[in-house]
Amino acid sequence: MSDNNTVSFDVRDVSGQKAATVRACPVDASVGEVVPSLLAMMQLPPNDVEGNPVSHTLRRDRDGAILHEGDVVGNVIVPGELCILQPSIDAG
Repeated sequence: MSDNNTVSFDVRDVSGQKAATVRACPVDASVGEVVPSLLAMMQLPPNDVEGNPVSHTLRRDRDGAILHEGDVVGNVIVPGELCILQPSIDAG
């Protein structure tokens, strides 16, 4: 259920083994503000096996678009959307 100030959507990790439904996320929140809550909600570790912090991105399943930290949730996620929470991979 969504109103004009919130949006609900589904999220899963890249393996598909962990999933959650986000209910009533403020539409004015940034993706960067939401991702840490998703990690906690899905009980995903914030660090890799060596203890280094892992940054995560959110990707829309319908078109594969990567949602950036500064993107506003209400502008990039529609109600009922499926998003994938994936670790960011830095080449180099």
